[in-house]
Amino acid sequence: MYPRLALIFVLLVAALLPARAAGPETIVFAWSGPVSVGYAPFTFAEDLGLISQENITLSTVALDGSGVILPQLMKGSLFTTFSTLDPLIISRQPGKPDFDFRFVYNSARNSIWEISVLDKSPIKSLKDLAGKTIGVGALSFGGTPMTEAALKAVGTGATAFEALRSGKIDALNLFDITDAKLRIDGTPVRVLPYPPEFDGVSSHAFPMTNKMIRERPDLVGKFGRIAAEGTVACNANPPECLRSLWRHYPELKPPGSDADGMKEMLPILLIRLQHMTQWQSGEPKKWGIFSDKDWTAEITALKAGGLITVDPKLDTLYTNQFVDDFNRFDTGAVVRRAKAYTSPH
Repeated sequence: MYPRLALIFVLLVAALLPARAAGPETIVFAWSGPVSVGYAPFTFAEDLGLISQENITLSTVALDGSGVILPQLMKGSLFTTFSTLDPLIISRQPGKPDFDFRFVYNSARNSIWEISVLDKSPIKSLKDLAGKTIGVGALSFGGTPMTEAALKAVGTGATAFEALRSGKIDALNLFDITDAKLRIDGTPVRVLPYPPEFDGVSSHAFPMTNKMIRERPDLVGKFGRIAAEGTVACNANPPECLRSLWRHYPELKPPGSDADGMKEMLPILLIRLQHMTQWQSGEPKKWGIFSDKDWTAEITALKAGGLITVDPKLDTLYTNQFVDDFNRFDTGAVVRRAKAYTSPH
């Protein structure tokens, strides 16, 4: 009898003790291409403790191209990635693979793809590009469908810049960071405005498999909340956000003093943050939220480029079901924490 009573006592005590906290869960995040200044909100979120407070460890890998990333996402080797919208839309076409995932968080709320010309160029609008030569980083780039005529691939670095400077091409169709770098390097460029139907629409977002959406909605919500809080924090204190990126990826810091690095890279970060913090007129100002326009504009562009023929159902492409979870944090508290942060020495 006594052994039985002892066993009951042990079980009762165990039931009354607080549950032992589980260790942080690691999720693997793929950055498309080499890590760049656009990743700074995540390093700042880590330094501010915004990731650890979700009981998550973020493992980031840099992978090049959807041909490598999407199969890993579908296998479950990756939790999510920073991706353009077009691969999923194209996959919904007859005879295509019909990827079993949807986008859950709208990250680059205004397209980072831009068409730029030299400041002295007579080209003032997209209409003036008729018969002109437009350089793109590669014919497979996600921004290419937004450009009605992409005539040659010129790369993304010095070769592309020199092609524009020398007049070999009339316009350059790359992204916000490259145009900012051109200006910093001493080449004044102007960005041509897109038509209203393409203005203020998403270019990059975070996809999750439908299996992950069904089985781990908690993780989906946590990741999106981290992305939102990191963006808020970075926007509240861009210099420390940039220093955070340099601490995690020292190879990204330009040579020279901290002040020299700030002069070169802070304008680039600010441009990216501007695209991440823009909402369409009348759209709820909630982090991660999509509108139908984000997708119908992309579908229209892909049709114009001859890449699709059938309009996919929008609810197979994205969901806003986690938006409330993404926004469940105290914005003021995150801003205060970011502004009070100083880099460790």
